[in-house]
Amino acid sequence: MRCPFCQHIEDRVIDSRLSKDGDIIRRRRECAQCQRRFTTYERVEETLPLIIKKDGRRE
Repeated sequence: MRCPFCQHIEDRVIDSRLSKDGDIIRRRRECAQCQRRFTTYERVEETLPLIIKKDGRRE
């Protein structure tokens, strides 16, 4: 996750919690470089796999 303050790429997760309905994860993160904290909200994206056949057809 990129820090929104200094754009550094490394951070660590301080706290993770599920929302009440269980479909969103709230994470508190701390940047490894500037030590500022920020929150992310993450959701699982459910998509079906796309299969490409040898002849180029897609399913």
